[in-house]
Amino acid sequence: MILNKPLTAARLRRLMQTARGQLPADAVIENISLVNVYSGEILPNQSVALSGDRIVRVDEKRSGMTGPKTRVTDGRGGYLLPGFIDAHTHLDSIFTCAEFAPYALATGNTTAVTEMAMAANVLGTAGIEWFIDEAAATLMRIFFLAPALTPPFPELETSQGMDRKAFRRILNRPEVLGVGESYWPRVVGEDPRVLAAYVGAHGLGKTREGHAAGARGENLSAYTTAGTTSCHEATTLEEALERLRLGLGVMIREGFVRREFPAIAPLLTQGFDLHRVMLVSDLFDPADLVQGRGMNALLAQAVAAGCPPVTAVQLVTRNVADYYHLRDLGGIAPGKLADLVLVEDLRSFNCRQVWVNGQLAVDEGRPLAGPAPFQYPLEARQTFSVPPIQPEIFSLPAAGREITLRAVRISNQTITRGNTVRLAVQKGQIPSDPRQDVLKAAVFQRRDAVPRPALGFAQGIGLKQGAVATSFTWDAGNLLVIGVSDREMALAVNRLLDLGGGLVVAAGERIVAEMPMPILGLISEQPLPELVNQIKALEQAFRTLGSGLERPFLTLQTFCFTGLPFIRLTDKGLADVREKKLIDLFLEKED
Repeated sequence: MILNKPLTAARLRRLMQTARGQLPADAVIENISLVNVYSGEILPNQSVALSGDRIVRVDEKRSGMTGPKTRVTDGRGGYLLPGFIDAHTHLDSIFTCAEFAPYALATGNTTAVTEMAMAANVLGTAGIEWFIDEAAATLMRIFFLAPALTPPFPELETSQGMDRKAFRRILNRPEVLGVGESYWPRVVGEDPRVLAAYVGAHGLGKTREGHAAGARGENLSAYTTAGTTSCHEATTLEEALERLRLGLGVMIREGFVRREFPAIAPLLTQGFDLHRVMLVSDLFDPADLVQGRGMNALLAQAVAAGCPPVTAVQLVTRNVADYYHLRDLGGIAPGKLADLVLVEDLRSFNCRQVWVNGQLAVDEGRPLAGPAPFQYPLEARQTFSVPPIQPEIFSLPAAGREITLRAVRISNQTITRGNTVRLAVQKGQIPSDPRQDVLKAAVFQRRDAVPRPALGFAQGIGLKQGAVATSFTWDAGNLLVIGVSDREMALAVNRLLDLGGGLVVAAGERIVAEMPMPILGLISEQPLPELVNQIKALEQAFRTLGSGLERPFLTLQTFCFTGLPFIRLTDKGLADVREKKLIDLFLEKED
């Protein structure tokens, strides 16, 4: 469920007549303390009347609101809040929207605004349209952002993506609120694709979401001048303030990828105007969702850090609705859509009941039954043209006894740098060297029927044996494999192709862990608890094979990612993201 039907004159008359007591309300929620995000007050002993999907009256008493068929809910002294809005997430990967929605709703998250770059890179417009259809089949209210950079660096990587005409068609859809996050080097570097997207969004009055990691000073000013309206990449209080002072929407991220709230929390308690500040997930960790931690946990964290409860609620309701021009959402007042959350207190924000569009979606903390899951077509499950491969495809011949080359060194969970390494040549081939923690790596373009992988080396994975292959790679969605031996790498890739995508860990002659992601090669069909167990099993397999990576699932996703610096291996070869060019793997050869 995404958009509501347009109001008619007849519907308006009925709403007003119900507000005036001439017609009974369809539902009344009474005996609650109402959090008013417009006035900044907590109003005790309130009743809220609904007519269909709209709020029609907020009052201290429910006299004149009810009739024989009115559904009356006793709030038992709880606090009624507007539905929580996640202003920035990525729902086109890892899990289906059908799996995500019940867990999100149970945390009060009634609306989400999601990127779609992964779906677009894999299957272009078709991938986006199927993803929108799937999201529309849930009980949540989900809006979208149109990806302008597919892939981010065409000179460095390959994906299906979409052309400008297709982009404009997507951007013009009413449920698409703006241009998805566009990396600042592309905007400031005057990439014609993103400039055209920004011009189009400006003409439509839609947002232009930012990704300003590392941008400051004149670069950040140029990025803002272009029309960028937000950034979720501030990692310090100073960066957040710089963005806020430039008029950008500041999205404080606390989710699966990064947890920056502790560093930026002082922003919420030092007297700054917070109207353009929002709390976002950038995608929730599936394990957190299964344990009941979502938007409610972000609010609890803000209050624990000293943020006043009403202000914390504004960060995920009114502020987001105002930023995206969602005039019918974000508050509890007559005429607004009835997305409501009843919580026990304003410390834990444990959700007792949740309404979406005036319909009860969560009762006593338990999601009610939703619609049947969306069925993706066969084309969305057949996104690889790569045939089964042999170990010889990873052959790297060399003369002499030793060779000097560049490796991609893992610096932290999402950043990679270049490093110079010296490897022994054995029988005319360059193998992995686990003693130096230097492992062979390869990236396949997923649509390449005659596979020609780009070969390189990774440092920092830590495997002493085995190999890992994955198709869940940001943003281009190509196939990555890293391993100790060519034979194990081939085994992992072939099993991944059998599954239609996902993540596979192989050791010796067997598969030791796997997570099928057959939808677009990015999305699992498993129930969320089972998906969490699969991720844990994959990470345990990594540790068993010698890796000390803190979060291997995240590190592998971002290994090829050109949206962050510095050196990446893509399907076209070794890429220097900062210089926007491909670089040689080999530095020199020695006898």
